[in-house]
Amino acid sequence: MDLRPDELAPRYRAIVDTCSPFLVTWPGNHGALELAPLGLPIRADHVFDPTRLRSRHVIDGLHYLDAFSFGGQDMLMPRWVLFDCGEFPGIVFGFGRTARDLGPDLRKAYRVSASEHDDVFVPLSMWVAIRCAEECAWFGHNLSSCNYVTSQEALPGLGTITKAYGIALARAHRQYGATQWTSKSLGLHLSLGDMQMLNAYTPAHTHVETFTYCIDVDLTRLVAPLRPGWERTSTGGNRHVDADDAHAIRELHDDIEAGAKLRLVRVETRGQSTDSQRLWLEALP
Repeated sequence: MDLRPDELAPRYRAIVDTCSPFLVTWPGNHGALELAPLGLPIRADHVFDPTRLRSRHVIDGLHYLDAFSFGGQDMLMPRWVLFDCGEFPGIVFGFGRTARDLGPDLRKAYRVSASEHDDVFVPLSMWVAIRCAEECAWFGHNLSSCNYVTSQEALPGLGTITKAYGIALARAHRQYGATQWTSKSLGLHLSLGDMQMLNAYTPAHTHVETFTYCIDVDLTRLVAPLRPGWERTSTGGNRHVDADDAHAIRELHDDIEAGAKLRLVRVETRGQSTDSQRLWLEALP
């Protein structure tokens, strides 16, 4: 499926018009990927091999980006983790600009303020995904954007368009992920497909109140949020869990282990903090 720029809602059209897609992966993976996801070609000079020195500046930028998004959550990636788990065996996909096309806030944040850095390509978003042993299945490891840095240079919708095009690039039929109940990005992930809950409580994770989900990828559903007129679901679900209710989270997990199959339907904002957001679920047939 191709998606022409004129089919995009204005916020996403602005990103495609002013930013360039990029990819970081081992060249041996190229044949398994769609290098023009949804009809948007990635320039050859914006395809980076993590084993080559030419990639060092963009990879530095990925780690700054990770720090913007996750540095305060005890989930900052060491460089070896991103290389071993994402850049080499999987993909890092996103949108970026050269430093000269950034404003002062972002140039400072990415440490490319000097004129000698004008031509450095700066990653403004990234979706890190790892191929699963299951055919055509990928695990979404990390989704980040520069919108955490400054409202002055924010690109609304950058996370959504990055993940949608990244899934298309991966040719994924199924996408797995793990996220915290308090995550501000839950609505973003949910907008791209039905999320089946695989668990609700994860002692294997740094943050135990993390749930794992699965999305069966449907390209029509995937691109729907990128088109004009799309609206997020505001109704539905017959069971809810509040993100700050540890007892309800454990109860839900016990039900899943006992065989219950549920999908996440929507996220309801409650107050100013995501700690109190309410997640609505319904049983799967």
